[in-house]
Amino acid sequence: MKRLMFLVLMILGFVSMNYAQEEVAEEEETLEFVKQKQDPRDRFMINVTFDNVFHKESNGFKTNVASRGVGLYYMYDIPIKESRISIAPGIGFSHASYYHNSFMTEDSSGTSFTPIPDYKNSDDFKKHKLAVNYLEIPVELRFFSKPSKKGNLFKAAIGFRAAVRLTAVNKETNKDNDYFKKYKTKGYKDVSIFRGGPTLRVGYGAFNIIAFYSVTELFKKNQGPKMTPFSIGISITGL
Repeated sequence: MKRLMFLVLMILGFVSMNYAQEEVAEEEETLEFVKQKQDPRDRFMINVTFDNVFHKESNGFKTNVASRGVGLYYMYDIPIKESRISIAPGIGFSHASYYHNSFMTEDSSGTSFTPIPDYKNSDDFKKHKLAVNYLEIPVELRFFSKPSKKGNLFKAAIGFRAAVRLTAVNKETNKDNDYFKKYKTKGYKDVSIFRGGPTLRVGYGAFNIIAFYSVTELFKKNQGPKMTPFSIGISITGL
């Protein structure tokens, strides 16, 4: 009986030691990953998004599902001690193209949109869009899982993006004398100089789903229609 009890205790001790070693190995693996967080592959982010605006225009103004955007960012990842949490400030550039069905005009009273009748079925108009470029300062609070055998992670990040408008351009392609002409006008000062809003990013490996909602409107107060930008799309990053 004593021999049996001794054997059982030996087995339990071996199992407990083996489990503890596995826990230590996993922790060391995580710590090693954290130490490698400064790898340059973790610092670049490319966003390809569907960009559009929420609005309450009742005159027939509509945006197009072709509206889109792109963003390029350099992020500096700062791990918080030895946890799976990090803070990442950065700098970047973003572009948003808002396709619509109207003539865009700017005068002393502000910017307005005049819808084109039957725009979708008309042969006289091919493209109307407002293109805005921004210099952006993003920051993220990042969470990541233990790395898989291939080094991939499940990750999530919440953050905020502040931006300064660089340019605002109206582009039109209209038919004139049986062929199309492109018109490009710049300097739309009614577009807000600053914009900002929260971001959310969730993904696995290099591919993420990202969303942004602006807490500022597209145009300055009383200088244009009330339109609130948002975007959702894919982000490619090494995080």
